[in-house]
Amino acid sequence: MSILKGIKREWTYFKFLLPLLIKSRKLDKNQNLTVADLIEEQVDKNPDLIALQYDDQQFTYRELDQESNKVANWAIDKGYKHGDVISLLMENKPEFLFTWIGLSKLGVTIACLNSNIKGNSLAHCIGTSQSSSIIIGPECVENYSSAVDQLEKKIDAFVFGDNTQGFENIKSDNKTRPNKTHRKDLVNTESLFYIYTSGTTGLPKASKFNHSRFIAGASLQSLSLKMDTNDKTYMVLPLYHSTGGVVGVGSTFFTGGTLVLRKKFSAERFWKDCVENNITIVTYIGEMLRYLVNTKESEYENKHKIRGIFGNGLRPDVWKIFAKRFGISNIKEFYGSSEGNIALINADSNFGSIGRIPPYLSSVMKTRIVKFNVEEEKVERNADGFCIECEPDEIGEAIGFIPDDGKLTGRFDGYTNKEASKKKILENVFETGDQWFSSGDLLKRDSQGYYYFIDRIGDTFRWKSENVSTNEVSEIVSAISGIKEANIYGVEVPAQDGRAGMASIVINEQFSINDFYQKLLDQLPKYSIPVFLRISPEIEKTGTFKYKKTDLVKDGFDPSLISDELYFADIATNKYVKLDSELFNKIHSQEVRM
Repeated sequence: MSILKGIKREWTYFKFLLPLLIKSRKLDKNQNLTVADLIEEQVDKNPDLIALQYDDQQFTYRELDQESNKVANWAIDKGYKHGDVISLLMENKPEFLFTWIGLSKLGVTIACLNSNIKGNSLAHCIGTSQSSSIIIGPECVENYSSAVDQLEKKIDAFVFGDNTQGFENIKSDNKTRPNKTHRKDLVNTESLFYIYTSGTTGLPKASKFNHSRFIAGASLQSLSLKMDTNDKTYMVLPLYHSTGGVVGVGSTFFTGGTLVLRKKFSAERFWKDCVENNITIVTYIGEMLRYLVNTKESEYENKHKIRGIFGNGLRPDVWKIFAKRFGISNIKEFYGSSEGNIALINADSNFGSIGRIPPYLSSVMKTRIVKFNVEEEKVERNADGFCIECEPDEIGEAIGFIPDDGKLTGRFDGYTNKEASKKKILENVFETGDQWFSSGDLLKRDSQGYYYFIDRIGDTFRWKSENVSTNEVSEIVSAISGIKEANIYGVEVPAQDGRAGMASIVINEQFSINDFYQKLLDQLPKYSIPVFLRISPEIEKTGTFKYKKTDLVKDGFDPSLISDELYFADIATNKYVKLDSELFNKIHSQEVRM
């Protein structure tokens, strides 16, 4: 890199990080500054600007405030107050925003429930939050009804929207802003939300998401994209999740821009909608962009006014195609989690990176990568019992320092479940008594301070005494002609050490099984090539487009349990062959060489 380019890069990071650090210090000094205060500040500053668009509805900042005040005043009349927890079960719609903004004015914590779950999973999430009540969208009443009998304790349930038999409706005509005395004891280190993990590997956990984290998360997008009142943010991600409901919503409302909200993502309508609504900013997750690059060409895809996108989970194979095809190079990829204390951002859009910590700021931004034993699934320690920091370009687990001063930077609030929180803390890492957050992610960092995502711990598995990254294999498989989607995981095989790779794939008419193995062999080491294939009509996902693996791993490669087409990698012919019950039995009896 030339000296000039190096200076330009450092200036980019300095301009971004300095105001972020100033904001962090401001929150530490003024702990009574909350999300409700900042939204009301924009209302008072820009009352007549459009805050929210939803289909043919529009709400100015004044109207956003008034609708939220109605909810707040209803809650006051019902006796709700600072410290209460209320669950929210609703699809993407304006009422979702009115509800939590209104309740935040009183210091109530909102448990943001996944609007897709039902039954035992929903009952578990409600119970985990210790909510006293729940507010439901009429469209989610059936989901709630399926969970009622499984709740450990009875809670009050209200519907916000159309009258629904058996439920009291939220009604208030009082648009007056409640006095701030209702939240006078609220501090910004208290939980605004409980945001749930996706539940890809078990029942979801409720992570505590405080006001400071909301403000900091929103600032990542607004500062990196230099957002202002002229921006229109396209929001198709679920509002119950942090990337959409915190980063996208907060960055827009804190800068006086317009949030263009949709019920859900549609790849077919995406570009037309962006053009017709003059969208300038998009908050994304990686799989959303993968869908877009897999769609047919649209007459609108290069007529848009999008000047920048912000999100996470964008894989390099999609990144390159997306940027070139749609003419968007200002891509701000970030790394973080709802419960974690690690936040990285790729402020200069460096290809493939999830973020950067300049070496001269490593003492302030205390994220480290330590050596990790994938087979035993635990960090490695030296003779003195301390963790070993990785060298540049060496893969290990990302960890974040937890200070004991209670300040925003590095703070870890964990989950509502104390035992689950303890499992995320590493102790005696570099010195006796220190504590670090365990991310559960394998990353690497180069000599310039750029970080790169490798895989989730547990998704990386051992086969033939080698570590296989599901993320790496997925990128290669997904890039092959005819593959629409690919979910990679490891399955147990009798009398074999480790786990064999398996791919659940969705294909189109361009896919050819005949040369598929050879195409993989051209790009992957033999031990990384999926041993088994499962051709599925679709792949089950969470509400945030993450692939579910638990049931797939449980099914394994047993034809008696699986109705989808199954294939086995025949290493004698370098081809995939049909896997039927006869071949399955031969694999189990070790008659077939793996």
